[in-house]
Amino acid sequence: MDTAPLDQALDRAERALLRIERSIERGAMHRGQDNALRHKVSAVLTELDDLIRETAR
Repeated sequence: MDTAPLDQALDRAERALLRIERSIERGAMHRGQDNALRHKVSAVLTELDDLIRETAR
């Protein structure tokens, strides 16, 4: 089984989480940006869930 797509998706998710953590630490988050970020993170998690389901088949 080729796990490359799943590995790539997990790497992307991990990098995204690191960017989010750094933004929070810098205090760069404002209420409007926070809501936009939440929406983007939700979309990415949905995509990651889909990739995991496809890989598990």
